[in-house]
Amino acid sequence: MEHKRTSWNINGITRKLSNLGFNLASFAEDFSIIPKGDPKQALRIRRFFISLFVYILLNMPLSYLAYAGGFMQFKPLLWGWIFTTVFVVTLYVIFRTGLNKRMKDPSLTSAQICLASLVVMYAMFFVYEAKGILFAVYVLILLFGIFRLDTRQFLNVSAFILLTYGIDMYLLHVYRPQVIDIRFEIIQWFGLGVVLASVSFIGGNISALRRDLANSRKKLQASLEKIQEMAIHDDLTGFYNRGHLMELVETENNRSNRTGSVFSVAMLDLDKFKDVNDTFGHQTGDEILITFSNIVRNVLRKTDFCGRYGGEEFLIVLTQTDRHDAKIFAERLRACVEECLFIDMGQGRKSKVTVSIGLAEHLKNEGIDRTISRADEAMYKAKKNGRNRVEVSE
Repeated sequence: MEHKRTSWNINGITRKLSNLGFNLASFAEDFSIIPKGDPKQALRIRRFFISLFVYILLNMPLSYLAYAGGFMQFKPLLWGWIFTTVFVVTLYVIFRTGLNKRMKDPSLTSAQICLASLVVMYAMFFVYEAKGILFAVYVLILLFGIFRLDTRQFLNVSAFILLTYGIDMYLLHVYRPQVIDIRFEIIQWFGLGVVLASVSFIGGNISALRRDLANSRKKLQASLEKIQEMAIHDDLTGFYNRGHLMELVETENNRSNRTGSVFSVAMLDLDKFKDVNDTFGHQTGDEILITFSNIVRNVLRKTDFCGRYGGEEFLIVLTQTDRHDAKIFAERLRACVEECLFIDMGQGRKSKVTVSIGLAEHLKNEGIDRTISRADEAMYKAKKNGRNRVEVSE
């Protein structure tokens, strides 16, 4: 019994290890340094890589040169590199796993600036002689905030930098008093504060301009999209206007010629619509057209499309549909219009509004104008034969 229990445990562990191996293999296969399916996250990681110039390509070579020149011992150099590497890897893992999305600032701009200033603080303590270069690094770190920070946030991280610099000077005064003049350092501390405050206001204004430009671009894009929609749609019914409708029909015609697929067109005309406008006014006519359009929209399949061909004439393109299936569709649409569309004539009286429909299946090597013309002829035949009916062109 004990042997059997042990066997089950081993099998369970084996299955878990197998699943773990499979998950790791799948992750390795799909992994990319920058995510491909999330443009915003990809942009954040690219900006993070830009900041690596300060963390690695600037600090590490400088610290090594300090060690090579005898200004820094090997142990502080090693620990500085370890600290920087852990810092970089941790931030990348946070970005790559998406943990940053749960935070108020997904770009972690302030956090990156503060951590980078700690790296400079560490370097300044051990290589005080390179303070002039490290002052410039402070400014370079702060400028990274132009991507995201406003003036208040700039001032906050500037205050953190000043605090770390002040702590650095205090520690040097306590442990290495021979390398600094504390009175001069106080003056430099105030000078650094003025520089950081200036950079903060300038950077905040630049960042605000970037945001304004981004917002303007979004508004412009939205306006262009709206204009494009207005350019191809009929204002009243929401269907495509005639110009764009003919472009879509021509595209479907080319696809049919290329692949041999079949499609049909349906010409629709509301019966006695001129009498409706003359009797009840154009506002009532517009309301009828809107209601009729909603009925058509509810009957249409997702692959079909409809456009306003004329005043009360509409053209529907039925993709992958022969004349038999097109007639089934047209009869269903005709019945829906007859059942749902009424005119209120007052005193409790209502009058039905009906539609006549002509169908034509597109023939091989036939011009699209001829197909539409046959549908139009069939529609007039439906009107001639009593209206509120469907006729199919042979």
